[in-house]
Amino acid sequence: MNKRLWPKLASLPPLGRVLIFLLIVVILWLPLALPLYWLAGQGALPGGDLFPTALLYIIFLVVLPRWERRVRGEPHPWAQIGFAGRRELAQGMAIGAAIGALSIAVLAIVQVLLGWADLDPVRAQGLSLLQIGLVGALAATAVGWSEEVLFRGWLLRELEQGWSPAVALGVTSLIFAIAHFIKPLDAILALLPQFAGLLLLGLVLGWARRIPVGPGKTGLGHPVGLHAGLVWGYYLLEVGNLLLPTGTVPAWVTGLDGNPLAGLLGLTLLAGLGALVFRWSRLLR
Repeated sequence: MNKRLWPKLASLPPLGRVLIFLLIVVILWLPLALPLYWLAGQGALPGGDLFPTALLYIIFLVVLPRWERRVRGEPHPWAQIGFAGRRELAQGMAIGAAIGALSIAVLAIVQVLLGWADLDPVRAQGLSLLQIGLVGALAATAVGWSEEVLFRGWLLRELEQGWSPAVALGVTSLIFAIAHFIKPLDAILALLPQFAGLLLLGLVLGWARRIPVGPGKTGLGHPVGLHAGLVWGYYLLEVGNLLLPTGTVPAWVTGLDGNPLAGLLGLTLLAGLGALVFRWSRLLR
């Protein structure tokens, strides 16, 4: 690309810049991905679509700092994206993860106390629960980092360059929710009840991204930790089968198909968590 074109991209409308950035990523990814998809179709590539998807994210990470340097003129792109220093990241992740896991624990305790679910003490004492917890922690950390760098590290900041913070966060949260529905039609219809929960979760994580970690500085530690803690807690309950619904209330109260994002109780929890994080992000400014 002509060097003189890079600075001109900064003056484009926010969605225009987003589309051009994604187009660059896809153009670089597609020639490498097509052979991988062909191998997967032939059964010669273990994991199916896993490798092409991972490659897409790797190319995104390669393009992102170059975009920041050439379009924004940022000398320290990763700091602007949200890597605010090791200590700040570690503290933010630890606090966020504790809040996320505690929130899921509160969700489970409320159901047990109200008689909406029972704990399975036999399964809870099994050694397999430790294994599930470790695998879940790794998976939750990977999900937290990958999605937060993409949505709250790049996309939110990109949209803020031209839109108000409230509008940028709203659109980012909407895109975050929609992105989880890039699936076949039958899967989309099955996941549809989760849409409001995903939209609300996007707002909560966006507010967590705005929690100051120093004078005039924010980072990805809080949203990554909060995201990972919520995913880990849900993974532990779901895969570990620790909660057994009693059937005393409809599934839409506790969560359709066991997913709290598709239930009134989970939405209430997210709303309370959102109020806390929103106030936190403004209190420390």
